Amino acid sequence: MSEDTRGWAAWRARLPVVTIVVVSVAVLTTAITGAAKPPPGLQEIPGGHWVYNSLLQSAFHIDGGTAGIDAQAAVPGDRGSQVVQGDTSGYVVGDTRITPFGKSDLTAGPAQVPPSGEVPVGVETAGGPYLVYRQAGQIIRLGDPPAPISAGGPVGDPVATAEGTLWLPRIASSLLCRLDRGDENLSSCPVTLPAGHSGALTLVGDQLHFVDTSDGVVRAIRSGGLGEPVPMGLGAGTDLRPAANDVAGRVAVLDQAGSRLHLVDPAPGSRRPVTVALPAGQYDAPVAAGSVVVLVNRSSGRLLTYDATGRQTDEKPLPADGGTARIVRGEDAHVYVDGGQGTHVLVVAKDGRVTDVPVVPPAGKTEQPAPAEPAPGQQPVAPPAERRGQEGRPGPDTGSGADRPGPAKPSQPVRPPSQPVTPPAVPASPPGAPPGVSATGEAGAVTVAWTAAPANRADVTSYRISWAGGSRTVDGGTRRITITGLANGTRYTFTVVAVNKAGIGPGASASATPAAAAAAPALTASYRDGAASLTWTRPDLGGGTLVHYLVTGTGLAQQTVTGTSATYSGLTAGKSYTFTVRAVTRTPDGQTRNGATAGRTITVPSPTITISRGRDTSSENCDPPDCAAVNVTMKGFAPNTRYSIRLSSSSNTNVRTESTTTDANGSATYNELNYDVPGQTIWVSVQTPDGRITSNRIRWT
Repeated sequence: MSEDTRGWAAWRARLPVVTIVVVSVAVLTTAITGAAKPPPGLQEIPGGHWVYNSLLQSAFHIDGGTAGIDAQAAVPGDRGSQVVQGDTSGYVVGDTRITPFGKSDLTAGPAQVPPSGEVPVGVETAGGPYLVYRQAGQIIRLGDPPAPISAGGPVGDPVATAEGTLWLPRIASSLLCRLDRGDENLSSCPVTLPAGHSGALTLVGDQLHFVDTSDGVVRAIRSGGLGEPVPMGLGAGTDLRPAANDVAGRVAVLDQAGSRLHLVDPAPGSRRPVTVALPAGQYDAPVAAGSVVVLVNRSSGRLLTYDATGRQTDEKPLPADGGTARIVRGEDAHVYVDGGQGTHVLVVAKDGRVTDVPVVPPAGKTEQPAPAEPAPGQQPVAPPAERRGQEGRPGPDTGSGADRPGPAKPSQPVRPPSQPVTPPAVPASPPGAPPGVSATGEAGAVTVAWTAAPANRADVTSYRISWAGGSRTVDGGTRRITITGLANGTRYTFTVVAVNKAGIGPGASASATPAAAAAAPALTASYRDGAASLTWTRPDLGGGTLVHYLVTGTGLAQQTVTGTSATYSGLTAGKSYTFTVRAVTRTPDGQTRNGATAGRTITVPSPTITISRGRDTSSENCDPPDCAAVNVTMKGFAPNTRYSIRLSSSSNTNVRTESTTTDANGSATYNELNYDVPGQTIWVSVQTPDGRITSNRIRWT
């Protein structure tokens, strides 16, 4: 156990034990407003959402049902921190520290240093909460006992089921892994996801599904692996982004490229998707809760809500308090949108209506929040009571008795100020690490993408992308860049840092390998002995590895082969066939690509034989004047092939058999057969792999 973990364990041991009770709304309201005080050391905090106000250096609790603030805990933290909560504790999670506080006594504990500078995904579930650092492949369980857990490599967005099982897609190995409640290691990786496919996890009820955007299908995840694919009816696309939870049994899928929201039925034999046209803009992935879908349009700075039928229920501007707004699905099935500094929260009710809640101390609370740590050279602000004692003290008695003050009046209690004293402004600091950095290999290039880095009180002016062999700088509004001129088959690691007027922030990295589609094979095609024979040479694979070749022929079954030849038989005489071959490769990053296609067309021969009476001749078996040569003309046979020619008559099916060889065009002329029986009908036939070909018939005179 680390020093930080031991410190947390000791702090947690000092917290009073909280008994979970069910209270009526009236009793709860009385306790909050002060009409009746709870027992000493115990404060009932209902389920809901905690937000961190970095200006007041305090965490505030919001009741989703009333859209009101009912608790405040003074906790030091970083600008833009998020708050996750467990059964008895909350945790203020920032760039440089994770600080716990008790939900019963609202007292902050010792801070812990996070394992990475990236913004983690907070998961509030039984046995947690958890922080998942996706690029770093690290998980922090903040529950009791706290524990760091390795994910074994970068992971995608996690999903937690109701009983507290955390599911994580391990990207590089295409595995789906599980972390059971209370475990300190990944339990197993029981499901293999399609290699090279993009997609995300989602829960429909409490049934886990994989939304495969590469194939445009959704599959239920069973104990033995993936279930049967159910087409979403949307086609495939890497710009499809599903919500992590269903909305009334449907999966909410954002089509970023088409500016559409789809509500998809994941059941077999499903209904057609509901499609909603969205205003143009750059959207975050949808967040669903109950029967509400919530979307954030970063371009317009607007929040949009829709019901399970696709009807828009509300629209509000995002909190304008600086920084990047964060959208959260609370444990109470409400959706909350925290402003960048936590001074405002948008609360989305279960009917989709949105309430803007200013984050200020709750009514009736007189305690002041802990002041922010003063910047170097800054003096702390004196409390109001101390300033009144200095400024309100009478001066020396210099006047007459008439001028002297009268008898002192009984002291009156000093009322606390109606508004909290604003702490000193916190100076700007370098930005945080850009979250969600990804890299995708292309032909001689890699596309790097990221989301906005925490600005830390000064606008991000630029992003710098560096890799072995180069760097690029883009403006602060850019979120994607394609780096060209890279070597196929070479793996590159790209690091993205944000820059503001205070300096350069920490970096976040992702790796990818450029790879091109395979070139077209050099293909030859020929017809012989009743079959088409195809051969080719192995093409340039563009930095990938060969999976197989796909071979097709007009109207014929597709063949998958790993060699460099294929044969098609059963072809029809006189018909033309076009054959194609292309290589299928797998890139070093696991993507499957179809290469360029090579094609050749051949026409199956339609052979004919024509005979006629030729010159007069004689031999020991053929008497004049009836003896003459039989002229034989062959066309449309296989080229450069030797054939046996059989002469037949109406009284003898095999008068004589001789041989000849066709030329390069499949033709031959032969006039060495003799015949001398008047009154007989004669003909010639040739045996081929496709059957016996027979000539015309003539009567011998």
